[in-house]
Amino acid sequence: ALSARPLTTGFPPPRFFTQNLDHFAEEPRTWQQAFFVNDSFWKAGGPVFLCVGGEGPPLTGAAVSSSVHCNVAVEHLQEFGALMLALEHRYYGCHNASACPYTTEDAEPLRWLSSRQALADIATLHAHVTSELKLPPSTRWVTFGGSYPGMLASWARLQYPKLIHASISSSAPVYAKLDMPEYNDLVARAFSLPSVGGSDECRQTIAAGHATIGRLMQSASGRAVLVSKFATLRGLGAAWLEPRSHRADFAGGGVASFPAQSNDPSCDTPGCSIGKICALLAQVPGSAVDKLATLSSAQLQAGLIQPHPR
Repeated sequence: ALSARPLTTGFPPPRFFTQNLDHFAEEPRTWQQAFFVNDSFWKAGGPVFLCVGGEGPPLTGAAVSSSVHCNVAVEHLQEFGALMLALEHRYYGCHNASACPYTTEDAEPLRWLSSRQALADIATLHAHVTSELKLPPSTRWVTFGGSYPGMLASWARLQYPKLIHASISSSAPVYAKLDMPEYNDLVARAFSLPSVGGSDECRQTIAAGHATIGRLMQSASGRAVLVSKFATLRGLGAAWLEPRSHRADFAGGGVASFPAQSNDPSCDTPGCSIGKICALLAQVPGSAVDKLATLSSAQLQAGLIQPHPR
């Protein structure tokens, strides 16, 4: 096995196992894939909790001890006497030159980067750990993940039902599509929750303001109104909003920052959280568009958003 200095001290160091470069071709090449282990609470006959790697902060030993990746699994280790594993996704953070699935000599180094390959990586890890630790066939494996890793976690259960007993999949868009407006439905719902400082009035103000902005962008006079109100558009001119791509840049994800998934109630800058946004909108007089323009200006001054480029 390869050795490497842990990226984060105080947490389990990476371990490595031999992984196939291409699971779907007769290619003899292999590489050393990193994974992490926490057996602090593991008891004989206990399940295996597997944190599936993906996008986000680099995967370190913290993933099996205390991190944003799969802490819901970590919190239940003692209760279930579980073995905790975390598998680094291929290409997503090589620990050294030998622990990467490609070399500088490969003409198409990204051709082995796919969810199909990543799912097969999970099956290979399953075989490796089962063999190394002599786990009985009855051992129940549970995959954990959120977002793209959540997709992999759920697909692993579907692809390998004899290997994966269950899957905990959070915020996982398992139905892949180019544009997913359903995400904004959940964002809107977050701004109506009193528990995080939202309200029905706040959500309605944001929705009404964006609906009016959508209508204003349809005419030259309306676009001129928007340029005059929003500081992020200053100096661009109404013609900047004519191309559909520029309209999407301005309002496609919201005319201001609306941090639902990244909401931090402890932040202290204007418009930095759901609670502060809703409080600001409630205090500002005028139309819903005026309220959103004021929010955008406050976030611009606080450095939370940037002016649109020319």
